[in-house]
This record gives sequence, C-alpha cells and structure tokens, in this order.
Amino acid sequence: MMTMENLERINTGATFESILEKAEAIQAKCHDYKIKAENIHMNNELSLKFDDQELPLSSFATGELCGKLSVPSRYFSRLVESGNKRLAADNINNWLDGDRRVFFLREYGGHIRGVLSGSYSVYDTPEILKTISEVFSPSEFKMKGSFINEERLHLRLVEKEMMNIEGEDLFAGITLDSSDVGRSGLSVKFFIYKQVCTNGLVIARSAAKLFRQKHIGITHDDFAKGLKEGLETFYTLKDKIAESIKETNKIPVSQDVDELVEKIKEKTKLSDKAAEKVIELMNVKYAPTQWGLINGITEVAQDFTLETRLQLEEIAGSMLV
Repeated sequence: MMTMENLERINTGATFESILEKAEAIQAKCHDYKIKAENIHMNNELSLKFDDQELPLSSFATGELCGKLSVPSRYFSRLVESGNKRLAADNINNWLDGDRRVFFLREYGGHIRGVLSGSYSVYDTPEILKTISEVFSPSEFKMKGSFINEERLHLRLVEKEMMNIEGEDLFAGITLDSSDVGRSGLSVKFFIYKQVCTNGLVIARSAAKLFRQKHIGITHDDFAKGLKEGLETFYTLKDKIAESIKETNKIPVSQDVDELVEKIKEKTKLSDKAAEKVIELMNVKYAPTQWGLINGITEVAQDFTLETRLQLEEIAGSMLV
C-alpha cells in the first residue's frame, strides 16, 4: 500500500496561479479506468491487476476498496501488519470474483489514488479552479491559504478590500474543499480572515454554505453551473455577516475561568491546556466578549492539522449571533 507522507497543513505562501499550475501538473500524471470488479485481481503484494496494468493502492484507495466490498478495513490492515498479505488479498479477491459492478479506478503517478463507483461524476481540481477564476477577479481577491495534492484541494480566497467594521482588520472570502477521489464532495463556504493574526473563521450557518455537491448524479455542465451560481451569492452575504460580528462583539462572556474552560472544552473538544490558551488569548489579545472568544478559538486552531483546524473554525463560526 502507498501512504501519504505529507501532513495536511495549510500553506500560506502559494498564489492562485501556482495552485492551478500544480493542479494541472498532478492532472498530467493521472489516468482513469472503468473496469468490472470481477475483472480486477489483487496480487500477494496488494497491487491491483486489471487489463495490462498492475498498480499498488494508496492507503485511502485501499480503504475505499474495502468499503465497496464490505471487507472491514481494520481487519484488512491487521492482516497486512501481521504479515498475512496473501490472506488479505484472498479476502479481497473472494468478493471481487463475480461482482459485476463497474469500478472507476483513478491512477496518479503509478498508483491507484481512488476506487470509486462507475457513476462517479468527474469535475476535477483544474476545472474547479478555472470556474473560480471566472467569478472572482484576481485583481479583487488573493490567496490566504491552500492545500493541494492528488487526493484533495483546500483553498482560502479573500477580498483585497477590508470589510467595513470599525476597529477590525477583517476580510471576506471563501473556503473551498474538494476531492478528486471521493474523500468529500465539493463544498464552498463563506469565510472571514483576520489579517494581523492570520485567523480564519468559517461561517457555519446554512445561508453561508455557498455550494455543496457530491460527485454523484450530476452532469459536468450542471456541476459547473451550480458552482458558479453559488460563488456569485457571496456578494449578498457580506453585509449580513458584518452585522453579526458587530452584535457578537457586544456579548460579554463569563469571567469564571473554570466555568469557561468547561464551556470551551464541551464546545470544541479541546484539551484543558488548549482551552486555557483560548481564554488567555481572549483576555490579553482580544476582548472578554463572544467575539474575543471566537478569535481565541480560531487562533488556537492554527496549531492543528487541516482537518481539525477546519472543524474548530466551523465551531467558532457557529458562535456568531
């Protein structure tokens, strides 16, 4: 099995153009295959054999294959880790044999990066980026964070013009998540960026979810149309979100430290130490208000990998009134 070596953390040094260039470079190393499951065989080295190909799988693709065949991935991993690769392969081959479903295999650089259903709708990262560029002018927006590899895309784009909120260095933007291998659907949400502290706040309310679509049951053209229309609603939300921030900044928070630590832990699942850091940031750097608490959470979120950071930023976004 192939494994992903890079920790998924946000890169703050990339430009939109460099992300598009990397996406196209990844795409150039990709190939897709639609194959009946019964025509696929796993060898004793856990590579998939089909047609004239023999390709290893990434860890994620292995999990997808196990899921499609109802083979518990934990059981499969235990067999592999204990040196029983042949038995692991036999389990997979037992269920592939006679399975007439069509699988959509996505290859990157000589290994299978995704095992998807034959009905998967392709709308890949380069196309997503080009649709974004049709709606958001490079002269008005800039990149404030990104992550890209052959499995997933995460973008943070913000306007160059500051939001009209007195005493705040806030910029409105979007956060976008997608995956070419089924890790997630395409999701675009309203995003607030605080420049001085490089905090990011994902607005969690349903109205701020600009677009969400799975890669199933939709045509390529409808995918592009839906994304474009979703992005265009961004401009109608800015004033509403600005008012929410102003109102949230008027709400005081409890000064009982123990009570506040427990409240933060319950809301965010952070440790005692991290919750205490949130309170310290709120009191020293921000203000003892609901808005100050939100900023403390989003700053602490920067200490974590991408998945946890996104969760914390969405939790913080849900705390706006």
